[in-house]
Amino acid sequence: MSEIEFRVWHRKEQKMYYRGYQKITHVLLCEPDPQAHQGKGIPIKHASYADCEFMQNTGLKDKQGREIFEGDFVRVRWQDKTAEGILEEVPDMFKSRGLHPLHQLLFQAGIPDKAEGLEMEVTGNRYASS
Repeated sequence: MSEIEFRVWHRKEQKMYYRGYQKITHVLLCEPDPQAHQGKGIPIKHASYADCEFMQNTGLKDKQGREIFEGDFVRVRWQDKTAEGILEEVPDMFKSRGLHPLHQLLFQAGIPDKAEGLEMEVTGNRYASS
């Protein structure tokens, strides 16, 4: 099973952190460094759970190679259809139901979960635009 990854919005700082790791008493916030720690990021600081909002990684990347997370504004094109909106939650975290990570957006536009050749683009997130 693959590791579930999260980025974290730190409310007090109004800053997005590349990764956040849940510890018993705190959240470990990390900045990106693809060359170190197998891409898990460089630990920067500890934060209170109350100050953090976790956003789960979908495991997908957009056409620019950006990871797609909960809280992202996403545009998906497939054939003559376009789905656009905010990804509120990954609907099938453990992949037990076989739903696409962008299921709700795809469903609203009439795009099947199993559609191949989706063109995905992150256009921002609920805290900042790209």
